Amino acid sequence: MLKKTVILMLFLLGGNFFSQYFVNADADDHHKHERYKEHKHYEDFDDYEDHEDYDDDHHDYEEYYDYYEIPIQNSTWNIWLRETSITKGELPFTEARKVLLKCENSSDELLSYVIPSENELFVAGQDIARLLGAESIFYPTSQILELTTIDTELIFRAGTNVAYENNIKTPIPAKAFYMNQDLYLPISVISNGLGFIAEWQDDTLIFKKFNN
Repeated sequence: MLKKTVILMLFLLGGNFFSQYFVNADADDHHKHERYKEHKHYEDFDDYEDHEDYDDDHHDYEEYYDYYEIPIQNSTWNIWLRETSITKGELPFTEARKVLLKCENSSDELLSYVIPSENELFVAGQDIARLLGAESIFYPTSQILELTTIDTELIFRAGTNVAYENNIKTPIPAKAFYMNQDLYLPISVISNGLGFIAEWQDDTLIFKKFNN
């Protein structure tokens, strides 16, 4: 009788332990799943001009660039005007090549593949994010790239000309595309969005912080 009682107690205690274990495991998985599901909000990426809320999201970007003291140049490859219809500027080069990328007043640099396309210079989003001090998360199934700094969040999806900039749907000048396990973005978008402007100097792309 005593033996049966001990076995029953062990069974109940063991059942409680494993039940708690699986509840905790499920909670961890649920948290990860919810973190991923946050991006369902962005599953409606599409050509920006097709969205009804363009007028609601559109900002006075001349004021934005006056604030940051960035010259507006109708539009060049290094300025993100956040408009759907822009005049394309001349690129510093027209064939895909490896280019040295550097941050001004820093020893940080990167040799990266830069691709001219649609009158934009496309760069690997995760590589540039690291160079410019931003964290990146890439979701390969949906091909969504999230870039974050202390005060900025940028979210992009392959095949669209839409960005979510601090949760505001904003047009980008050309569609992002997936290649080599990274999302390639116009250099104007990723650099300006993270608080920099890129300049072409002596076969090198130099990233300078905005003056604010």
